[in-house]
Amino acid sequence: MGKFFSVILRLIVIFAVAFAAWILFFTLQQMNYTEPDQVYLSGTPISHAFVFAFFCLVALFITMFIQQRKNPGRLKRLFFLFSAFYLLCSPFVVLSFDNYLLVTRRGIAYNEFWNMETMKAKRWQDIDHIELDYRPERWPFNPGPYRLVYLVFFKDGQTVDLNNYNSPLYDAREFEAIHRTMIKQGIPIEIARQLPGDTNPHSFLYKIYKMEP
Repeated sequence: MGKFFSVILRLIVIFAVAFAAWILFFTLQQMNYTEPDQVYLSGTPISHAFVFAFFCLVALFITMFIQQRKNPGRLKRLFFLFSAFYLLCSPFVVLSFDNYLLVTRRGIAYNEFWNMETMKAKRWQDIDHIELDYRPERWPFNPGPYRLVYLVFFKDGQTVDLNNYNSPLYDAREFEAIHRTMIKQGIPIEIARQLPGDTNPHSFLYKIYKMEP
């Protein structure tokens, strides 16, 4: 029984340390990319989940170092394992830190996961047009049979899908608010394909397609 409680206590400490480090990561990301007139700033779910898992494993290694401190052979092997893990995973933490969506009254900036460049918010006028499309949804996270494809085409040739699986727009209301802003800014909205006849009129996809200024 004592060993069981020891394991539980160890897990609690690991998660507490990881959560504290994750909160610091999130706070620093907000502070680093914030702008005076921002309306919305958020990282992405996959990046945040990866960073939390990374901190959990780092905390686990630290507890193992403490546990094996009197065993030089195991400690050495553990150190090499930790070094390999850290060298492989730490670059992804940096990429996660730079993976965010920033919306200001002047425009928008979306740094995708693999993009290391710190983007300046592009003006609404820099957006050429928005293209709406859909594809069959094979993931369990979407209640409908179709998933919205929301492509933003910038005049400099860049294109981003704001409704990808790692989108920083977690909530439908946030997405609808940004789409409404796009419409109010006079950005052309193009329809790649009309909605299927079986589309639920109460679905997120239908609302985006039929939204008016």
